[in-house]
Amino acid sequence: MSELAHGLLLQEQGRFEEAESCFRSALIREPENDHVYGRLALCLISMPGRKKEALESIESAIRLRADEPLYHGVKSLVLVELRRGKSALEAADQALALNPADAFSLASKANAYCSMDRWAEGEEWSRKALKIDSDNAMAANLLTHTLRLQGKSSESATAVEQLLADDPENSFVHVNAGWSALQQGQPKKAEEHFREALRLDPDSDMAREGLLESFRARSCFYRGYLAYTFFMQRFTGCKQWAIIIGVYVVYRFAVELMESLSSLVAGALVLLWLALVMWVWLAPGIGNFLIFLDRNARLALKTGERLQGIVVGGGITLGLVGLVGGLISGYEPIFFAGIGLVVSTLPASLSFGNESRVGRLVFGSITAFVYLTTVMVTTVEAFQHPADNWHQITIGMGLAALLLAILSTWLGNVRALRQAPAS
Repeated sequence: MSELAHGLLLQEQGRFEEAESCFRSALIREPENDHVYGRLALCLISMPGRKKEALESIESAIRLRADEPLYHGVKSLVLVELRRGKSALEAADQALALNPADAFSLASKANAYCSMDRWAEGEEWSRKALKIDSDNAMAANLLTHTLRLQGKSSESATAVEQLLADDPENSFVHVNAGWSALQQGQPKKAEEHFREALRLDPDSDMAREGLLESFRARSCFYRGYLAYTFFMQRFTGCKQWAIIIGVYVVYRFAVELMESLSSLVAGALVLLWLALVMWVWLAPGIGNFLIFLDRNARLALKTGERLQGIVVGGGITLGLVGLVGGLISGYEPIFFAGIGLVVSTLPASLSFGNESRVGRLVFGSITAFVYLTTVMVTTVEAFQHPADNWHQITIGMGLAALLLAILSTWLGNVRALRQAPAS
């Protein structure tokens, strides 16, 4: 068996490192073989941290044979993995310019649109690909994905059923089915699909993450958060910011209006807003905390997710105990410690499990400052208790910590502070 044939066999079996070795050996003998470069690119794109090498490989294939639409389509897939959506769209267009009726190129264009959260265009080009090749798995899965993210639940469910009937042994199909079930408020059904996806592909991160979401969705509290995220996913990044800012403007207008009518109602609106903000950012951490309490489900948590659950769930629990204890006993240091722990959960929820190194540094620094402030304020107030007025350290550092915690909820909407850089 030739090295190329052996590499193709290993690639089909998912043994990518061994396949890469075969392809590179083949290139030593045939350095101008565009087909080997193309297969090597497909191999590298499936390996963590090798996306840039995959781009170099497929560009070598294009250099040797620029008139092959497959290579431009593969380049589009690689660029999507590198989070270069516009460039991916250009590569897909180049593929279609060479062969407008190529289903793979059409699906690549749909994939590029999806990478930019342009779900309607993704649906359109997925349908075009399926019209030419009804068995195109990538287009079929993308269609299901785009329908779900546009809130077309019934159409998405129908598409999922068809996928399951056509390819019940495909892990990604079960991942799609799991997310569809979650969107329909069926966490148990979703859990079954994600477990099946993991059985078919034990290394699937998408299946593992989906399974965790189904565990978290056992809580009605978290199901509400999922409904919010499903709603926001329908929109592009700019529209999401517009919604967030618009809601905040309406909130500020409502508070100003209510203050002129009833300070009590205005205060209730402020509390409602704070509760909403905390709910949006703390729900994932609380969900991980609930999973952590389940000795079987906790095995699915990664270290960052486990720590997030502990600091958020534990912080809220101990913080509320401190708040109630301080109010009942009249001992202010305990009350301030409780406030500090509750406030710390906002930046802490964005620190642990964060894929971005810069994000971990930013939110981790804010969390550390809030913790330090909590210790200092509690200590200072303990030394001067009982006192008629709060110490200047309590007022100054406490206000700074609170403002930084609020700032973290806005910074949390910046994707670069939540996602790891493509590699």
